[in-house]
Amino acid sequence: MARPFLFADLSERVSGIPQSFSAKGLEVRMKRLHAGDYVLAPHVAIERKTTADFIQSIFDKRLFAQAQSLRASFLHPLFLLEETEAPKREIHPHAYRGAIFYVSVQNHIPILHARNTEESAETIYAILELVLEEPERLFSLHEKKRAPSPELSQRYVVETLPGIGPQLADALLKKFGNLQAVFAAPVEELMQVAGIGRGRAEKVHEILRRKYGGA
Repeated sequence: MARPFLFADLSERVSGIPQSFSAKGLEVRMKRLHAGDYVLAPHVAIERKTTADFIQSIFDKRLFAQAQSLRASFLHPLFLLEETEAPKREIHPHAYRGAIFYVSVQNHIPILHARNTEESAETIYAILELVLEEPERLFSLHEKKRAPSPELSQRYVVETLPGIGPQLADALLKKFGNLQAVFAAPVEELMQVAGIGRGRAEKVHEILRRKYGGA
């Protein structure tokens, strides 16, 4: 059986949460994520925020862009609000409640709560176990008929190529227009996309033309 893994944003290293997952035998792949702090599956991501960061993100408007990006990128996004730090700035209760409303109601993103970093880690790990073992149970209260948009499905396909993350997948699809054109592109044309050098282009080109050797 393959070793379970998740993606964690590079900014999460200082929290110690990724290290606690590694201690449990879980493979943690650290990278700069375009949305969320933890990606548990192609359709499940978690944005973790301490209370202080949540309030600061209201002031600097990050929260609203992050919520929109999370909602647009994942079928089942989650917010995890960790009540560990005293806020560095005071905020009017109406503004705080408005932000909670924006995330949970306007963007339909459930908000989970944790009392400390350890509880956040336990929550994320428990959700990952449900994703791996009983995905239908975890999301039984959500609309089951909903599916990713065609554009999101296209990007997911391109992201499976070696060395291709969300941003490069988006850039490839914008340049070539559709999956068929991306898959048919020669190395030289793949290299015309910013961020794709010859080595990466050759790996993509090779895997798309490699003969399948499975049973």
